[in-house]
Amino acid sequence: MDDSGQIRKGWRDRSVGKLLARIDPRMALAKSVVVWVAFAAGGYVTGHIHGENRMLGAMLAAVSGIVVLQGDIRTSVRQGWLRVLGTFIGAVLACLYLTFFRFTLPGMVLMVFLLEILCMLLKIPDNGKMATITLVIISVVSVRYPDLPAWANGLLRFTEATIGALAGIAAAWVLRTVRNRIPPPGP
Repeated sequence: MDDSGQIRKGWRDRSVGKLLARIDPRMALAKSVVVWVAFAAGGYVTGHIHGENRMLGAMLAAVSGIVVLQGDIRTSVRQGWLRVLGTFIGAVLACLYLTFFRFTLPGMVLMVFLLEILCMLLKIPDNGKMATITLVIISVVSVRYPDLPAWANGLLRFTEATIGALAGIAAAWVLRTVRNRIPPPGP
């Protein structure tokens, strides 16, 4: 008890309060909705084009949405743009490579090298990490599903990334609107 007769909150109460202050249920809900929407839409679109690839498409769309959704709309739009641009560049190079050659590890590594040089020349931030990731994914998928044409594989990966990016940007916009209208929870 302090001098006023009140029971002071102990260090445990303050620690719990600090922990709870870190939680933003709106962001947790937004991310959950992004995963749900992007996963469902990505799986739906991919499943109509190449049914065996449905779950991969769903996963890639969800991952794209997770990467794009940020705490503010401006950063989300920037991340979405980089995601879509990088995926486009990686898909185009992967399609060119796989149209003329079968997958080999040395061939993929050479394409990664060329892709990095291209992204440096184009001044793409992070030298096109998304482009490299896309090239690797498309290359590996071409081994797993050799009946899937390179152009369709690239188009699917680009579409999935775009679906996820749009879901992430839309959620960031909704989140901004909600934050502007509803005060954060807490004391």
